[in-house]
Amino acid sequence: MKYLRGLKSAVAFAVAIGASCPAFAADLIPIKFSLSFSLAADAAPYLLALERGYFREAGLDVTIDPSTGSGESITRVASGVYQMGSADFATLVEFASRQPAVSPKAVLVIYDRGPQAVISLTESNIKTPADLVGKTVGGGATDGPARMFPAFMTAAGVAKDAVKWRQISPQIRDSMLLTKQIDAVVGNDYTSWFNLKARGLKLSDVRILPYADFGLDVYSNSIIAGPALLRDHPDAVKGFVDAALRGWRDAVADPKTASLTLMKRDKLIDGEIELERLVFLLDTKVMTPHAKQHGIGSIDPKRMEQNIGTITESFGLAAAPAVSVVYDPRFAPAPAK
Repeated sequence: MKYLRGLKSAVAFAVAIGASCPAFAADLIPIKFSLSFSLAADAAPYLLALERGYFREAGLDVTIDPSTGSGESITRVASGVYQMGSADFATLVEFASRQPAVSPKAVLVIYDRGPQAVISLTESNIKTPADLVGKTVGGGATDGPARMFPAFMTAAGVAKDAVKWRQISPQIRDSMLLTKQIDAVVGNDYTSWFNLKARGLKLSDVRILPYADFGLDVYSNSIIAGPALLRDHPDAVKGFVDAALRGWRDAVADPKTASLTLMKRDKLIDGEIELERLVFLLDTKVMTPHAKQHGIGSIDPKRMEQNIGTITESFGLAAAPAVSVVYDPRFAPAPAK
């Protein structure tokens, strides 16, 4: 009899805990999240949020996977195979212009300043976009910087066909630059520069031309959500955004701990380089003067509209998608006062 009373008490306790805590798998909403590229420093805040249980506290069962670039990440979310992801804003605008009915929407802008850049060795003497004329430039097929390169050239006033474009895998892009098989590469500055640094180069050996310095100062990496999730489970989107923001804020406060989550996923990752990379992107892309004043994820609606117009013109899109087609403002936190 005492055993039965104890068993009943245990069952009652378990039921009570299950009813009040979202940690039970049966109660969690599954979210597959696609990174905008491979496993690197920009993934650390999401992995930190996952490790610390922030997503589970929000009632979500989150899995995080790398991709080959923003183009693939957006396609994954548009198809419904992934519910959410990280992607470059300009690449999202291009997709939305062509396929508005199925396009995901940005629900939180993480990078207030874009990281896209042309990277070359100093000895190539590429100091301005005009110096790229006649040079061989390499980039991926689906990553954001490569897709934005024609827009960068247009914004800089240089003919797009004045360079020799070579499509290469982002995984070998920096190696080809280092071995001088190409004159320059396009990529995110925090990716290519630190990849080169890991191979022994100094900053004086490299020249970086940020897109933002030549007329393409556009919002960049953002958290995106698919149409079905936005329609059917807006609370899940809100929960994900809030949990991810906790991860980003934790990374700002303690980047070393955040970077350690990467090595737990892949023991071959160079922890020192990834820590430097994370600090660099936090300092230059995330915690801009605007973000410090208003908070991560705060956007200027007028700037976003101007960004869309610039991207539309530079990409040669048929029509500019409305802000409401590419951005859902319901989930960003209220600006800091």
